[in-house]
Amino acid sequence: MNGVCLLSEIHPRGLSQYNPLRQANEWYGLVSADEVRELQNGHDLVVAMALVEQRAASEGLKVVVRDWSHLDWIGIPFAEPTMSFAWEELGLDRARDEVDAHPRLRPRPIPQAGESEGRFCLASGRFATVRHPVDQYLSTKRLRVLSSDWDDAAMWRGMRAFAEAIQRLDWYRYEDFLVSPETVLRQICEVNALAYDEGWKGRWAGYTNVTGEVLDLRRTVIAPTRREKIDPQFWQRVQGNQDFEATLELLGYSMPEQLRRVRCMVGGVGGGWERTSPALGCRPAQERERAPLGSGEGFRRTDWDDEVVRWREASELVPTDVAAQLRLAQSLGWIGEVDESARLLMGLAGLVEAGDAEVEVQVLLLACEALQQAERKFEAIPLRRRLAQVSPGHCDNLFQLSLLLVAVGEVDESLAYCRRLLQLNPQHTGAAANFLLYMNYSDRYSAAEVSNEHFRLAMRFTERAETVRPRQRPLHERIRIGYLSSDFYTHPVGKLMLPILQSHDRERFHTTVYHDGHRSDATTCATRAAVDSFVSLRGWSDDRVLETIRSHELDVLIDLGGYTGGGNRLCVLSRRAAAVQASFLGYPNTSAIQSIDYHVTDRFADPPGLTDHLYGERLVWLDHAHIAWRPYEIAKDIASQHSGPPMLGVFNNVAKISPSAIAAYAAILRRVPEALMVLKYGDRYSVRSLQDRYRQAFAAQGVLPHRLQFRSRAESLAEHLRTMATVDLALDAFPYQGTMTSLECLSVGTPIVSCCGDFYAHRATSAMMLRMGMHELVAENAAEYVEIAVQWLHDLESLREYREEVLERFYAGPLTDPGGLTRELEAVMEIWSPSFCPQLLTS
Repeated sequence: MNGVCLLSEIHPRGLSQYNPLRQANEWYGLVSADEVRELQNGHDLVVAMALVEQRAASEGLKVVVRDWSHLDWIGIPFAEPTMSFAWEELGLDRARDEVDAHPRLRPRPIPQAGESEGRFCLASGRFATVRHPVDQYLSTKRLRVLSSDWDDAAMWRGMRAFAEAIQRLDWYRYEDFLVSPETVLRQICEVNALAYDEGWKGRWAGYTNVTGEVLDLRRTVIAPTRREKIDPQFWQRVQGNQDFEATLELLGYSMPEQLRRVRCMVGGVGGGWERTSPALGCRPAQERERAPLGSGEGFRRTDWDDEVVRWREASELVPTDVAAQLRLAQSLGWIGEVDESARLLMGLAGLVEAGDAEVEVQVLLLACEALQQAERKFEAIPLRRRLAQVSPGHCDNLFQLSLLLVAVGEVDESLAYCRRLLQLNPQHTGAAANFLLYMNYSDRYSAAEVSNEHFRLAMRFTERAETVRPRQRPLHERIRIGYLSSDFYTHPVGKLMLPILQSHDRERFHTTVYHDGHRSDATTCATRAAVDSFVSLRGWSDDRVLETIRSHELDVLIDLGGYTGGGNRLCVLSRRAAAVQASFLGYPNTSAIQSIDYHVTDRFADPPGLTDHLYGERLVWLDHAHIAWRPYEIAKDIASQHSGPPMLGVFNNVAKISPSAIAAYAAILRRVPEALMVLKYGDRYSVRSLQDRYRQAFAAQGVLPHRLQFRSRAESLAEHLRTMATVDLALDAFPYQGTMTSLECLSVGTPIVSCCGDFYAHRATSAMMLRMGMHELVAENAAEYVEIAVQWLHDLESLREYREEVLERFYAGPLTDPGGLTRELEAVMEIWSPSFCPQLLTS
């Protein structure tokens, strides 16, 4: 809200996790980057907060701190629990005096009398916000910092102690806010002497300065949200837990439906449990007036446990009551009983198929949603296919169906649904971007056809380009480069880019990373540490992204996404965010966006004269391999010899395994009858329908199912590499070849056979093998691909000895030299961004 400086998830013991100085700098501009560095060295949190308070006051803002309070009540991972509010121990007056006396931390002028004056909200009052204890438990347990020290009993003890402590404060329930946000927010402002800002309702959806458990900022409404799937063992663990039940009672939540059923089976609810009605705008217990929530209209309620009881009784009373079963299934989904909800809805889907079309659509949609929530989304494919028949104009279903189909390798059917969706909604850029990406997977299209579609659909991402003139860069000033991607985490692009960013010459280049994704992990943290500036664009509008990048006056902006992830920020690039724009690494084809000037590649991935005409960008061929990776430290130790029958491995994204590739794999297995084949891609082969389809496809070509070995669970990194190391020969997918998968195979010495195509997406692995001088593993067509594999498998002794040569060439070559790649990239960018001598301008 206006008038408030909100600092989120701040705590004296968690300074390294969420630094209030960084938030004050990045969100409000109250402190400088130099001051952030100064106060991180040798000063405690209270001094930092006092400085922020004074700076906020000079801007007419009140500082409000959202406490990272789990540290006070469960302690881990930083300290033992205090069972009290750590903020009570802060000496704010001492800190203010220290700030005033500090020679380098001069506070800005405090407003004169009559002007708005800010105070640290902690000094004037405190309030608490709570959520359902079950949801709080599930959310807290997902925190990575707690995973190694998790203790259920400590969690419930701390939660109860917190619920008891806040009875002397004003407190508010999250669920009540979701139902009536204006009412609750007005009460919070009134109690804490904050000016209520009527305009917040028009701005909240655009807020991006957030922390915590936020997976997607594309929000349109404030409304109750479903609980995530709950492990049935959870209810067994909390059954009879007095801390859990006391917390429910103190915060006004009813007994969960799952525990009520248990109590009924052993002789009724009893046990002293008294259900407390929901509260709106809670006050301390002795002053609180309980008021019912919502209008009673439809499902606009928060007590979903009561709803489950109600509709379960109704459906048991009249088993043919479809409406009651629908309500029961929906209510079950809201309390996290997603498997039961999905089972009920899938039964209803078969029951109403020949009945009312409107009811069938509703049931199918709810069933798909339940399966998604139950982490069984691929089971929804037949339901979504049926929905596409019953409701052919349902655009979201078509989009979701296309995503699911490509994920299980049904590429051409996915493309058909993308086409239908684009006919219904030509402006659906997500469908257009996916359509172009998926064309690279298909074996039905020539390179020219794929390129033509890129140029045709690029118009959906193109806006009128504006002129951005190159800045006049003095001779000794650093070149400003920016990298834009949604994949700066443990993703192939993130893993390949990290060593490049770490290798940049920081004296000659100023690097900025623009992270446009919601995922963040150790790779993200390492990326942040490797660059001069890290900007999170999560949830930003295109206009804001464009304005921000232009304000940085980059010399070169490099896009790493292309049409992956729904098109990323191609609309921004089309308007020109920097004087020089290039694409690199992340998308294996042209963007066909006129304002993207260059595409960085090499002569093996895009041979000069062969692919130039397929690109809208000007190709820049590096002498170094255009991909270079820093292998995992454990990779060399895992490299090993395989004994036993010939073992083949297919490790690529399922979408890349085309019918042509399956036919080639089957031909190899027929000609080498003793060979077995391992298929692995994360946990994708846990999808039963995918295994069945592959067994049928191979059986139709004379290969018995027992020769296929599916790895159906996601393995640890060591297990993953060990699986790769224990196959004699990896079979690359085609026409879309592997990249990170191939690098990982080579890092453990596993040779790879590839079928070389006509442009980079169809040449990625082949380019690596050619770069290593291993032409004998690269085929020109499917028939030669089969012949190469068969010849190697017929000479197992030579093949197994060949692994040493693979390892030697891989580790000694450019594919493991990100520093060399970075040096050549820097040389190219120096050509793109020439400096000038100031004396020449004045002479």
